[in-house]
Amino acid sequence: MTEARTALVTGASRGIGFGIALRLAEEGFKTAVVGRDKTRIQAAAKEITEISGTQALAVVGDVSSWSDCVAAVEKVVREFGSIDVLVPNAGMGIIGSVVESNPADWAMMMQTNYLGTAHIVKAVLPAMLKQGAGDVIAVVSAGGTKGYPEWSGYCATKWAVMGFMDSFAQEVISQGIRVSTLCPGGVDTAFWDDLNKDINRAGTEGRGKLMSPADVAEMVMLQVNLPRNVMLKNALFFPTTEWH
Repeated sequence: MTEARTALVTGASRGIGFGIALRLAEEGFKTAVVGRDKTRIQAAAKEITEISGTQALAVVGDVSSWSDCVAAVEKVVREFGSIDVLVPNAGMGIIGSVVESNPADWAMMMQTNYLGTAHIVKAVLPAMLKQGAGDVIAVVSAGGTKGYPEWSGYCATKWAVMGFMDSFAQEVISQGIRVSTLCPGGVDTAFWDDLNKDINRAGTEGRGKLMSPADVAEMVMLQVNLPRNVMLKNALFFPTTEWH
């Protein structure tokens, strides 16, 4: 395989995942978008198809469920014949100091952020091994590279993803599969509106200074378009108003 043709993006009903899926589709990739909410993910696939002119496939599934991930991959392979690019992106955030945090929230974030990534990677792996090529480009977070006060539970899940991806990359590097991690700083998405604390809400000055999902999508395309003998191991990137 000299050029990727199909892609699967998780957490793609909105935000970063939607932006990445749209960009891939605009480049001619048949793209499968995975999300938990049937109505939202079907609407996203329809919008991507209409804007890009390239088929987008809606797949309903919760990445925290191993069986959902297996079923999602089976559907995509059945429809597209291959999965050349996988973008594990689904994630959630609940913040607070350790003293005020609810351990149940830590467990929920770990289920989605870490296990959700591990599940979909493992589910896609047999198809990529059979093809002898593929790109796995995980959207992590700047929180996967250092700790932040009140973000301990969230950062822990992202550090777990980084450890998993680093280990996984070394297992498959000789089998034609390139593994990358993207660690963006602040991105203008509904993540901030859903967050349990008032940070970068829609309409605020801080929100207006963040990167766009399209900016993250460009980093995905950078890796996808590199020659097969070149790989981007990790990218840590920020809005120009942010540095840490």
